[in-house]
Amino acid sequence: MGEIELNVIALNASATAPGNFVMVLQEINGIRRIPIIIGLPEAQSIAVALEQIHPLRPITHDLMLNTIYLLKASLDFIEITGKQNDMYTALIVIKDQQQKVIEVDSRTSDAIALAIRQQCPIRISEALLSEIAVENATSEKVFQLKGGDLAQNTLVELYSMLSNALKLEDYESATIIRNIINKKEKK
Repeated sequence: MGEIELNVIALNASATAPGNFVMVLQEINGIRRIPIIIGLPEAQSIAVALEQIHPLRPITHDLMLNTIYLLKASLDFIEITGKQNDMYTALIVIKDQQQKVIEVDSRTSDAIALAIRQQCPIRISEALLSEIAVENATSEKVFQLKGGDLAQNTLVELYSMLSNALKLEDYESATIIRNIINKKEKK
């Protein structure tokens, strides 16, 4: 069984865990997704990396990468290694100057914050992905288009679609619907 690469496709406030965020990973060239609940500090660090914001001073994950570089090592990849009691585990895989592999146990959110900054692979085994992933609900299950334009729906219809998207864990669709709701409510 091989390794599967993942991308972060969404980072949103969690509807099921108030005060937290949901980060959604999806397999590259596939439909399986992994929603992971993370805290505000982790979400902020990941958002800074995703938006390519460069703070004036290094934040914790930048500091970690700077330390790796100063030690003449490199971040090779990160791997999600398991799930225990709704908590994901991960390894940060580093290579030193002599190409010796160093594996560091990590919270998944911290490992992903590093991977995004370094643009290195986020991996998971096929077996683990098959065990924990959810299938991506297609947008046809959520969207009810009127005249080809989602914005033509009423707020009531949009809130219903948003609820359905969240139930299906289709966070990408939920983000699109929420943006349209926000625009309609501002009018």
